[in-house]
Amino acid sequence: MSDAVDPHLTEPYGLRTRSCATELTCRECGYRTPLLDKAFKCPACGEGLDVDYDYDLAKKRIAERSVDQRPWNIWRFEELLPILNLRAQQRVAQFAGKTPLIHAERLGAELGLSNLYLKDDSTNRPSLSYKDRVVGVAIARLLELGKDEVGCVSTGNVGTAVAALAAQAGTRPYIFYPGNMEKGKAKACRAMGARVIQLDANYDGANRACRELALATGMEFANITLRPFYAEGAKTMAFEVVEELGWQAPDHFVIPAAGGTLSSRVHKGLVEMEKVGLADTAHSKIDIAQASGCSPIATAITGGGEIVTQTPETAAHSLAIGAPGDGNLVVDAVRSREGSAATASDEEIWGAIDLLGSTEGILTEPAGGTTIASTARLAQEGKIAPDETVVAVISGNGLKTLHEHPEKDWPEGVPCEVGAMEEILNDFRQAAAAAALR
Repeated sequence: MSDAVDPHLTEPYGLRTRSCATELTCRECGYRTPLLDKAFKCPACGEGLDVDYDYDLAKKRIAERSVDQRPWNIWRFEELLPILNLRAQQRVAQFAGKTPLIHAERLGAELGLSNLYLKDDSTNRPSLSYKDRVVGVAIARLLELGKDEVGCVSTGNVGTAVAALAAQAGTRPYIFYPGNMEKGKAKACRAMGARVIQLDANYDGANRACRELALATGMEFANITLRPFYAEGAKTMAFEVVEELGWQAPDHFVIPAAGGTLSSRVHKGLVEMEKVGLADTAHSKIDIAQASGCSPIATAITGGGEIVTQTPETAAHSLAIGAPGDGNLVVDAVRSREGSAATASDEEIWGAIDLLGSTEGILTEPAGGTTIASTARLAQEGKIAPDETVVAVISGNGLKTLHEHPEKDWPEGVPCEVGAMEEILNDFRQAAAAAALR
């Protein structure tokens, strides 16, 4: 297909990006509708809609433009993202993405993994979590539709991403949190000018209520009505990791799962890289990390069954979604790639946060601790071999959740005198030596 007959040139998008998106499709029944359609659920069967692309055209356009000419942000491979309006794309998320891939040698030695890498999205811009990727695309879609208000329902990081990126785009954000929200993130949203509402329900109840509110008011919600576009932003992590590894896909991705958007779209991104000739990715396995107090996806994977809704009981609030919207997609993706899953208790999660910090100097929130604890378990169980290349996803920054970390004893009020200080120093040294012997 040439640009001369591209059907989107006749549609009301204004200046065009290089996107090769064609339409919205239903994964379940095959229903198809134009990208201009505001539907987010299939009217025929009720399943979520996905974005389809002209992959032949995408392959051609990608080959026409070298990586040296591409921006290092989430729009790097815009051919495989669904935003068609150039001005909308240029107004948001220009600094999202390009997060470091770190060879974690010291942590890897602790876990018995010689090729362990950390995809550190705790440094993402502007809100320090992977959600900047998905919300960036959702806000661009909001601008494409000509809207100036956006809502979201959030366990934490979606809220801060919507607050930040909506402010950047000049739109008004409304953030709905469940009763067990992480209060530091809600404070951050208010500091960025967002209107924040706490609901007397868990995330699943809040999500149902926000869906009804969206339908009643017509307000766009980043992770509900804009979800087909929101979800596509998660693919950019797969694109980045493979490029950062020299166009070699890893043997394993270990990904924390809440609603399932990231892991299901990393799978889609890997498939698309094969289709457009960027890399061979079929061998990459996807392994899911969940808290044992909320593990509907991991339970289905390890038990060989289907998703069963759970009531969350975990300190990993950003993963506390008992009815994951993309859960079935995740299960299918993991099984198709012969991956696995693991869970971690809250105690193991806090311990993994400390281990990551003390070996690699990265402070993560409980979701990242869940990734590290689950990676350790998968290695112990032999599901990850010692010499395989593993990319563990650190999805959010621990500075946001410091107030939730368990308190640790530390010497306070020590006399400002050398003898007293030396005594404390010796105590620390003896404790370190004892730990090294264990």
